[in-house]
Amino acid sequence: MKKVLTIATAIIMVMSMMLLAGCGSNSEDSAEKPEVTVLAAASLTDALDEIIAEYEKDAECTITPSYAGSGDLVQQIEGGAPCDIFISASVSNMDQLEEGNYIDTETRTDILRNTLTLIATAEKADVVTMDSLTTDAVGTIAIGEPETVPAGQYASQVFENMGITDQLTDKIVYAKDVRAVLNYVETGDADCGFVYRTDAMLLDEESGSIIDDVDQSLYDEVVYPAAIMKDAPQADYAADFFEFMQSDFAREVFEKYGFTVNF
Repeated sequence: MKKVLTIATAIIMVMSMMLLAGCGSNSEDSAEKPEVTVLAAASLTDALDEIIAEYEKDAECTITPSYAGSGDLVQQIEGGAPCDIFISASVSNMDQLEEGNYIDTETRTDILRNTLTLIATAEKADVVTMDSLTTDAVGTIAIGEPETVPAGQYASQVFENMGITDQLTDKIVYAKDVRAVLNYVETGDADCGFVYRTDAMLLDEESGSIIDDVDQSLYDEVVYPAAIMKDAPQADYAADFFEFMQSDFAREVFEKYGFTVNF
């Protein structure tokens, strides 16, 4: 009886080892793909998400985007956050990383352009204009935080060049990025706001309206430089996605969302 039990125990042990070996094999087969991290300006959210979804259908890696104000993203990169590709809504932010030796300068490319646009709540659509910003018709104006949000910097340039900065001091509501500005207007937390044309196109028509594109002579041209990081953790995979971002498919997506494409 003891001998039979010993044989049975041995069989169970062998089967268990085979099962564990099989699990190990499956684990290797299902190992996670390399992850490419893309830090991008918040205004790129919808377009880039669509491009990523298409790319990942046949890719050997996954793309993980993180969206925020370009200045905030620069601070994250300088603070040691992992990043393979950076796409900024401001030339100066990319310049800062280049000066700090963070990017592969040979890959730096100005891929897109955009336009600053004034939007307003549905209730204020009939009274908000560039000329009425200083009047009692407008109580609050949302813009991105100028120190970290390029759209906020451009809006500030507009006010300065119009000579109305001091008159708007008590009206300004600062937001963390352009998407937050859009939300402030849609929810009525601000009478109007300055976003990019691409963000303005997403405005809920029942909640707000596009008033007008801002005269380009009042602010610096909105350019989106992109680059692969000098010490990118997944440099080879990043290079492949970087190329896809400048493909015919990507061009169609960017243009659909209102960007002017440079490639």
